[in-house]
Order: sequence, then C-alpha cells, then structure tokens
Amino acid sequence: MKARVVGFLLLALVGRLGATEPAPEMKFAWVDPSSPAAVPVRQAGLRMIDILGGNLVGETERLLATVGLNESVELLHLQNLKLPRAIEGRPKLIGFKFTSYRIRNPRNAPDAAELAALDYIRDALKRGSEEASQPLVQKIERAGAPDEWRVYRPLATMTSCLYCHGAFDSLQPAVRAVLHRRFPEDQAVNYGAYDWRGIVRVSYELPAPPPPAPAK
Repeated sequence: MKARVVGFLLLALVGRLGATEPAPEMKFAWVDPSSPAAVPVRQAGLRMIDILGGNLVGETERLLATVGLNESVELLHLQNLKLPRAIEGRPKLIGFKFTSYRIRNPRNAPDAAELAALDYIRDALKRGSEEASQPLVQKIERAGAPDEWRVYRPLATMTSCLYCHGAFDSLQPAVRAVLHRRFPEDQAVNYGAYDWRGIVRVSYELPAPPPPAPAK
C-alpha cells in the first residue's frame, strides 16, 4: 500500500493524465457505490487505480535506482500511457486524472465535479468519518454524450513523497530548480508525512444496453 500511494503522489510531477473532461454545463450526482449500476464501475475503477499505481511505482523505482532523485524528477512521465482496449459488455475506461486543491500543474486543476469530490473528502475528514477513506462514485450527465461514471479514491502523502512535496526550503536545490522551471506556479509543496494530498479519479462509460428482442 505504501508504494502505491507514493507512486500516485508523484503523478503531480507529470501533469494531466489523459483525462476526458465533460462540458462546462455538466450535471453530476453521487451514486451509492453498492447500487447495482455502480458496482461494476466501482470494481473496474479500483482495479484500474491499482494498475496505474503499480505502473508508476515501477517506473519511479527504476529511475531512482538508475539515475537518482534529481534526474528522476526531470524524467518521470506518463504522457504516453495509453488507455486499455475496451472489452465488450464491460465499462469502458475513457480517462483518468490526479487532482488536488493544491496543484503542481495548472492543467490538473479540478473541474466542478472533482472539486465536489475534494470537498466531500475534506468535510468527512473534519468530521472524523471513515467515509474519508472510501472510494466515491459519481455520475456525470452531458448534453449529447453518453453518461460518464467516475470513481475517486483519496490519497495521502507518504514519507518518501516529501522529496518533492515536503517543506519547500527542505527540498534539494536541484529538485527546486526543476520544479520551478517546469511548474512555476507550483502549489504542491509544504506537505507533512501522512497529510491528505488529493484524489485520483478514473472515468468510464457503461456499455450500451442490448437491443430489445423482436416481437413475436
């Protein structure tokens, strides 16, 4: 679990991750994750979040072992990560994204639905509710387009993340230089160990219902 969270927190270095954004006039609503319509989306979303985390952890560990921290900050990327091929009859992955109140890349700024997810988790944390650690399911309605189903999972800052997200003055000078050059408006610093960092979300379209049987 630790490596998975560490990997996801490094997503802030790479900017946008192939997200598919709804139109500004989108309508969104929370969906009970245990409802029949949401269960296949939630299950697929959590599996995909695990896969994405594993892929990035592997890349991160490889770079740290071969080129070191400073060069890893320069090289880490997922821009070329392709969405998996859709499987007939299963939810189709159409996008994924990492976002937060405090972003590193302006392109990662939360849209209205993502901001609602951040607010939901923030409020649950204030209440001390276990809901803060649970995945969320959201349905997005867009005019003239299929509904989008989103699965969100909250993320925390692990100790290893502080190399790039800790107190700004404590970052290595070379790391600060890279971040300043690539992300001059960076806000994703000054975190402490185990602070809540943000969310990862994956988006799906449900398969079209089968056509009605012909009348006899």
